[in-house]
This record gives sequence, C-alpha cells and structure tokens, in this order.
Amino acid sequence: MNPKRLLSLGLLSLVVVALLGVIMRYKIGFSFPIVNQKHLQLAHSGFAFSGLITHFLLTFILIVIKDSLKSSQLKFLTQTIQSNLLFSYIACMAFIWQGFGLIAVVAQLISFISVLLFVVLGLFRWTTIKSPTIRWFKMGGVLFLFSMIAHIWLIEMWLTGSMTQHNYLAATYWFLHFQYNGWFFFGCMGLLVNWMHQHQLVFANQNAFFKSFAISVIPAYGLSVLWLKLPVWIYILVILSALAQFVGLIYLISQFLTAGFKKIATQKPVLFFVGLLSMLALMIKIALQAGSTIPSISKLAFGFRPIVIAYLHLVLLAFTLLFLLAYLIDQPYFTLNRKSAQAIRFFAVMVFLNEFFLGIQGIASLSYTVIPFINEILLLVALLLLLSAIGFMRYLSPKTA
Repeated sequence: MNPKRLLSLGLLSLVVVALLGVIMRYKIGFSFPIVNQKHLQLAHSGFAFSGLITHFLLTFILIVIKDSLKSSQLKFLTQTIQSNLLFSYIACMAFIWQGFGLIAVVAQLISFISVLLFVVLGLFRWTTIKSPTIRWFKMGGVLFLFSMIAHIWLIEMWLTGSMTQHNYLAATYWFLHFQYNGWFFFGCMGLLVNWMHQHQLVFANQNAFFKSFAISVIPAYGLSVLWLKLPVWIYILVILSALAQFVGLIYLISQFLTAGFKKIATQKPVLFFVGLLSMLALMIKIALQAGSTIPSISKLAFGFRPIVIAYLHLVLLAFTLLFLLAYLIDQPYFTLNRKSAQAIRFFAVMVFLNEFFLGIQGIASLSYTVIPFINEILLLVALLLLLSAIGFMRYLSPKTA
C-alpha cells in the first residue's frame, strides 16, 4: 500500500470533478454543443461520489485498519480501491460520451463490486481492531449497500423501460440519502473518532452520539420523500428521526468546546479553519432537515431544482469534502507549506461562496425571480474552485521518509 499515491490520486479526482463543474457552468450560460449537459451532469455527480468521496473514504479507512491486516489482505484491499477508481474514470468518460448507456452501467457495477468487497472483507471479515471507530465504518459500509439497492433499481427501470416519475424520484432520493447521510456521514464520523483518539482527545457521550444517528438514519429517508402521502405513523417516525439527529448534533458540538480542541485550534489553524467550516455545514444541513419535517416546506423545497442543487452541494462539498480535506492535511504523508495552506483556505472559502450564490439562486427561484448575472458569477466561482484545487494538489508536498 502506498498512501501518498492513493491520496494524490484522490486530489487528482478533485481536480477532475472541479473541471467538470466548470464545463457544466460554462454550458449553462454559453454555447458549447460538443457535450450534452445531461451526460455531463451524470459524469460529474457519478464521479464525485465514487471517484472522489468514496475513494478518499476507502483510502483513509484502509490507513486506519492497515496494521491489523496481513500483507496479502492489505494488498487485496488496495487493489479494490484502485479498481473502484479505475472504473469510476471509465464510467465518467462513458457518461460524457453516451449518457446512461451500457458501458457506464457496467463500469459502475464493477466499481460497486469493488467497494462491496472492501466492505465485506476489510471491515467485517479481516479487521480485528476493537476500537469504537470500526462500528462507524461498518455502519457506513452497510448503508452504502443500502444505497446500492436504489442504484440497481434505477438500472432495472432503465433496462425494462418501466420508469415513472415517482419511482425515479423515490429511488434517486433513496440513493442520495444513504450515500450522504449513511456512507459519507458515518465514514467521516469514524475518521473523526479515530483522529480524536490519535490526538488523545476524549469523545464524551460517544455511544449516545452514535446511537442517535444509527437509529435515525433509516426513518430519516422519509425527510426526502415527504411529498409522498405517508401514513401518520411513518411521519411521526420521520419527525423523531430529525429530533434524534439534532440531539446527536448537540453531542458533537459539545466536543468542540473542550480544552483539547481549543489547544489544537491554536496549534493547527489551517486544520481548524477547514474543519470548522465543515462542521458549520453539517449544522446547517441538520437544521434544514429539521425544517423539512413541515410538509409544505418540504414540497416547496424539493419542487425547485436550484434548492435541491444547493442542498446537495452543501452536503457533498461544504461538509463531506471539506472534512476529508481537513483530515488529509493532518496526515503524516504530506507537508502543508505556505502556498498549499493558502490554496486550501481559498478553496474552502470558495466552497462556501459557491453555496451562498446557489442558495440565493434557490431562494429567488421560489418567486421565479431571475438574479442578474448569477450564472456568470457561479461560473467564476467554479473556475476559482478549479484553480485552487490545482494549486492545492500542486503545492502539497509529500513528506520524505
């Protein structure tokens, strides 16, 4: 296993996702007939999930568990990560070329099988670690498999031509929920628990924190489909799940008020800055989820595409990606010099600036108000995100042994 190489490939994936984002933004405001916008969107979102976030999560998890593995096991799990990334690239290119076609579907299935092997073997069969961190990873892995149920359902609807609007939306939101609030969230929280252990920080009430999210994650899917006519008892479960997540958030916030965190904040200001923005995004996300328990608000929000896009970027970029980048810069494999520190700070600020303008666009869409030059502004922000991602990858120096 070569952690530096795997993590560097993850940074390259970040640049690819940012580049696709720039092309999409350019095509919204200007003519670019050589590519299909729908195909580009599939490539952008699909690769962001598997080639970027999942790649980083698998790599970080393997770094955490590697000492408990045999050399042959470590080699095999490294190969599953490489396989996932390779076929994520193939699926990305296939999406751009032909959209939701056979090549992209097959490549995505092989990518899924790679992650499946990592989860089943790496987390449930081979790992002997007794740390509380592992339960977060295992829960995340199970929820990743949950998300794939919807992905397979979408493929089945595509193959049989049985797709309806309600089925398509229900499956899509199922996939997004168990990726965002399942695999991504539990994977990140497992890394946070591991990071705290490395820095000898005590996570008070960790059991209650874990249970509040583990118990609520399945019924919380209802928050995404309140536009369906749900029975009253299911709606009550949905409300309780939102409250449970809010309680879990309070447990998490309490950790950042401890003396240990304050000490690290002064010693590692860049880590603190990026990590703080990530946690701020998580707080906003959970607050918005709680607000969406009001059916009228939920129907309004999910009925306007700009609001959905703003929310998805909030979770994927502002929370998940910034958290993973914060975790990355604290790893012993790279040296954060002045230029790379400036690049990661600027990238984090641009993520929130992007979210700010997406939010404005989403709110304006409620009254069908057109914001002057909003597409040009979002294009500029996307370009700055790309440039800062390139700068971070360029100036982040690998540590010599």
